Formats: sequence, C-alpha cells, structure tokens
Amino acid sequence: MKPKKLCQHASCHELIDYNETYCAKHQPEKKRGYADSYQYKKNKYGKYFKFYHSKQWRKLSELYRYENPCCEICLANGVVRKADVVDHVIELRDQWDKRLDKSNLMSLCHSCHYKKTKEERQKREVIH
Repeated sequence: MKPKKLCQHASCHELIDYNETYCAKHQPEKKRGYADSYQYKKNKYGKYFKFYHSKQWRKLSELYRYENPCCEICLANGVVRKADVVDHVIELRDQWDKRLDKSNLMSLCHSCHYKKTKEERQKREVIH
C-alpha cells in the first residue's frame, strides 16, 4: 500500500498519493511554455506575426532605429529619449502594402508606443 496524504488545496480532504500535490479536481492548469505561446501567436496573428519575425523587418527596423535613435514623439515635445521600437504610422491591418515603406515608420520609446497602440485599439473598438 502506497502512503497517502491530503490534497494541498485549501479545505480539500481528498487523499492522494504521497508523490502528488493536488487531487484530480484541484490540478492547476498547465502553463504555456515558450513553444506553445509562440505557436499560439503564430496561429492567431498569421501573416502579421510572420512579418514581424522576418529577416526583412528585423533589418529594416534596426536600420531605421540606427538612423532615428530618439523617440520621435518625445522629440517633438522637446524631450530626448532613446527609441526602443519602430512602429508603423498606418497600421499593417489598414495598409499591408506599406509594411516596408520607410515613410510609414516612426521610432518610439516603449511608453509612447504603448500609448499610441492603446489609442489605435480604442479607435478600432469604436468602429466595430
């Protein structure tokens, strides 16, 4: 006979094998690993995900950041801050053919990129 113990879940009185942590009812959900997360995003975002992981985009964004090292929004407000992200002025969802057009790019810091993305999402929700 194998030794038994109580399930670790609060107020559960189910006996389980000693090498287990929780009973079948209280098993925590399995967390996604990197590979699962990568595959999930690849399936969900399709061509956009593939584009942002392409050699073309990585080289273009690196070159653009090299040529424009400061956040363009901060610079317009008189603040000099390092750019972390290259963003599309017109989103890819709206004009896919402008994905490699340098005139459609802008260097942004994380903070400005987050604000711009949030505003774009809110506009998109209002339309739909």
